[in-house]
Amino acid sequence: MGGDQKLKDGDEIAEAIEFTNNCDLLFFTNKAQCYKAKAHEFADTKASVLGEYIPAKLQMDEGEVAVKMIATKDYKGIILFGFENGKVAKVPLSAYETKTNRKKLTKAYCEKYDIADIAFATEDREFIISASSGRMLLLHSALLNLKTTRNTQGVAVLRLKKGHRLFSIEEYTEGRFSKPSRYRTKSLPALGALPSPDDTSEQLSII
Repeated sequence: MGGDQKLKDGDEIAEAIEFTNNCDLLFFTNKAQCYKAKAHEFADTKASVLGEYIPAKLQMDEGEVAVKMIATKDYKGIILFGFENGKVAKVPLSAYETKTNRKKLTKAYCEKYDIADIAFATEDREFIISASSGRMLLLHSALLNLKTTRNTQGVAVLRLKKGHRLFSIEEYTEGRFSKPSRYRTKSLPALGALPSPDDTSEQLSII
């Protein structure tokens, strides 16, 4: 693609990644399913084209939308599934590698809880776990046990106050927080910390 990507009103680019057309694309949906496709199945288009509607392209069920897309050649890495109740499950990407060219995997993650966000990394690293209350927790994924069962329920990571939920998971980048130790914990589940004034201004500058 060349030029600025055109978007429909109300749409936004959540993530931009680079990959080659011989990658597998894994689309994890809000219905605990994973749809697999080859990158070359999507035609190259100009930026002026609004792209393809993924639910239609992959024949998803009614009301089903993609929460996260992962591109991979070797199925190495880890996935963190963050549930609204504060639990997080850590599963190896290799759990989604199939010998046959299956287009759809059911029970891709625990169906018991509502999914809030999904994160992927090639190796263990720190992630920011955010709550709807504004509190944030800096968690190294190595603290979580790796479960090969895709629909594992995970472990309690965020201790949530009444009426709030786990909101998002994102990879931590060095320099994001002025004092990272403020958001780290020695035990789980943890309440997390409200952002300091320095971190609030930093976050606004990033946005």
